[in-house]
Amino acid sequence: MNPKLVKSVGFVSKHLTPLIFAVMLLGLANSYFFGGIAFNIIICAAASFLMIYPMFINLRIEDIAEVRHYGGAVATSVVLNFLVSPAIAWGLGKLFFADQPALALGLLLISLIPTSGMTATWTELAKGDLKAALSIIAVSLILIVVGLPVALPLLAGPALSATPLFIFQRILLVIIIPLILGDLTRRSIVQKKGQQYYKASKPVFSGLSSTGLLVVLFLIMSLNTNKLLISNPALVLRGLGPLVLYYGAMFGLSSLAARWFSYPVGVAVTYGSSVRYLALALGIAIPLLGNSSDSGLVVFVVALAFFVQVPFSSLYARWITRSGRALTHGASLGATGASPAGIAAADKSAALAPAGAGSSGGAHSGGKA
Repeated sequence: MNPKLVKSVGFVSKHLTPLIFAVMLLGLANSYFFGGIAFNIIICAAASFLMIYPMFINLRIEDIAEVRHYGGAVATSVVLNFLVSPAIAWGLGKLFFADQPALALGLLLISLIPTSGMTATWTELAKGDLKAALSIIAVSLILIVVGLPVALPLLAGPALSATPLFIFQRILLVIIIPLILGDLTRRSIVQKKGQQYYKASKPVFSGLSSTGLLVVLFLIMSLNTNKLLISNPALVLRGLGPLVLYYGAMFGLSSLAARWFSYPVGVAVTYGSSVRYLALALGIAIPLLGNSSDSGLVVFVVALAFFVQVPFSSLYARWITRSGRALTHGASLGATGASPAGIAAADKSAALAPAGAGSSGGAHSGGKA
């Protein structure tokens, strides 16, 4: 592996969260001071592919086979992710964004695309059951492909004019094709270079995906239709409030549900039901909305979620450690909980993948946040 490439993508991964903020500001400055750029679907699609394809190289489709061992945990996560989560987002959208349907659509899109590689990262670092987390990730990805074309138009209403068929076609381009190519690439690397080389290369794929995320954010924030965001800075505060409430509700409810499982599996349920696949949400939003006048607002909400998701995940892990209480019945944090060093490591690794701003943990971790 090229040392310069490893060093470059490593820098991006390590500093992803501040880089996201910087790139968003640069894009908005480009739009405001230099007129911005016109929407180009080919360029945005290419950048989206750069963002999504590498993250799927880190995903093992075979992990779906582990579901049979974690039926209860997966079922609980499915209910939280695909019933409770969109219901909360829909209610918050009606309450806070009644006059801005595009902002409500962004929040709804986040709620309908759960889990990421960061689910595996936080689970492993908190001494949770990694296989349970990977099972939740695999099942959620399948349900996104099947359910999103129906659920998104139904819940979004007039805010989204796209038909289920149109959405499925975009999902085919954004998820299914990169997923197949990513799996073929992973198998080829393992066959030609060996498993150890593949494991050593996973941070590079995460870094490339993070780089693609930054390119996508810059392009979207540079659109000439985004002057509204600069002329209305109060929009940032308005967007943060519902996002904080959403993540607070999801972490709270999922931690209560996790009490019915052993500590390791409960951790997987909590993170598998609270962390969202933000990079994938961006990848779907771009080809779905195109150059519509509301696309900037939708992307803005999704990008803003990066600044809420990572702190929530970190604070929650620290709470588990410092409170001295496990999430689940009869579990001992001393035996199975996270150490302060592990949580500190989680903070540093949280920027390794864009989907929740972190890379997947362990040898078989999935795509990113």
